[in-house]
Amino acid sequence: MRGTWRSLFVGITFTTGVSAIAVAACSSGGERPPPAADDPARDGSIPIRSDASSDTDADAEGGAPPPETCNNTIKDGAETDVDCGGNVCGKCIDGKSCIAKTDCAGDACLDGKCVTPNCTNNSSDGDETDIDCGGSICAKCTIGKRCSKASDCVSNSCANNFCRCPQGMVETSRAGGNGAYCIDEIEVTKFQYSRFITANVPKDDQIAACKPPVNDTFVPRGAWPVTEAPALGLPPGTMTAFNYALPVHYVDWCDAYAYCKWANKQLCGAVTGGAVAFDKADHADAGAWYNACSGQGTKPWPFGTVWEARCNGGQGLLLPEDGGGPIANQRNGYGFGGANQDRGIYASNNGTVNGSYSIIYFAGCGGGVTGLYHMTGNVAEWEDSCDSSDPDANCRVRGGSYTSGIDNEEALSCAAVRTLPRVPPAPAPADPDTLADIGFRCCLY
Repeated sequence: MRGTWRSLFVGITFTTGVSAIAVAACSSGGERPPPAADDPARDGSIPIRSDASSDTDADAEGGAPPPETCNNTIKDGAETDVDCGGNVCGKCIDGKSCIAKTDCAGDACLDGKCVTPNCTNNSSDGDETDIDCGGSICAKCTIGKRCSKASDCVSNSCANNFCRCPQGMVETSRAGGNGAYCIDEIEVTKFQYSRFITANVPKDDQIAACKPPVNDTFVPRGAWPVTEAPALGLPPGTMTAFNYALPVHYVDWCDAYAYCKWANKQLCGAVTGGAVAFDKADHADAGAWYNACSGQGTKPWPFGTVWEARCNGGQGLLLPEDGGGPIANQRNGYGFGGANQDRGIYASNNGTVNGSYSIIYFAGCGGGVTGLYHMTGNVAEWEDSCDSSDPDANCRVRGGSYTSGIDNEEALSCAAVRTLPRVPPAPAPADPDTLADIGFRCCLY
């Protein structure tokens, strides 16, 4: 490691018995407590992934439980969709792939999808918990719909009989007040992404535009595998820093899309789910990423209407020996120093090798919604917005990055975009990699 880590004032606040690490240089009051260290969803995926009807599982009928492959978040064996169908796993709810009606909880398979008439009649009947959603047959309910249990919800989170965002995501209102959706509170970390890599998701399960040979590996092109990071110089036992806490980068659009799908989420696109039109990048009523960053279109920057050089935007945050500016002390203790592929990137949290963490608050660098972090600067983020459905399409990248330049107001605004191929070609050995400063976060609708 080149240079010397300088002192960093770190305030430790205690809430509900869990210590939250607050960085004084870029924190603000009123933050909610961080997730508990033993939260089962800390790997970034939603814990109850199965799309099978629980009423038709073998164990629910008093027989032998289904095999482990029916709960491994992968479509394998005889399954017709992820962890359901095929006369082995539980039957699939509406909207999932099927071959025959016996694959479906509603006993109806049409054009390869489970479709039940009662789930499309614009009324709440049967065991539905809201109109045409929830229960043992219909598709799961979206955020804000009524539920009776977690499995009624896309988010697998039911609170006070309404579907809500799971741990690690923030509920965001759509511009105009027409509903809400969830967005990851931090950029997807190396720990979260490593869980995806070890899940061995089949490459052929990608969408058509990404299937091999277009994208034949999910392994990042650089800054991988995950390694231990330097300590922060705090008292023993206070906090151990790991490279796991850094946002994953060197990933292409197909990697980001596949991860979010595996995690039972979506790469952020339209405010209602799916892709957002390529020419709607800065429309709060269209794009989920921009809507959250800008506080429903009310703020040019995630921290407000007046520009402040306060986030991880490049030159001003380098160490003094590298020509850093007056706020260089914000850089100390985050990510790696020295000549390596992680240099310049902030850690998203104080994650341990087991994935437990207390959020490191960079709230002022977050989004227009309380509880979002690094919506601008740090790593730029892929968006589900491409100019075509072709493998060689160009796709949007949002939010600027640590390379954008601390004084570049436009490049670090919520409206800032740049465009890259869905899977950029590998650079020549001596050339910089266009993926070096790009990561992503996911949404849920």
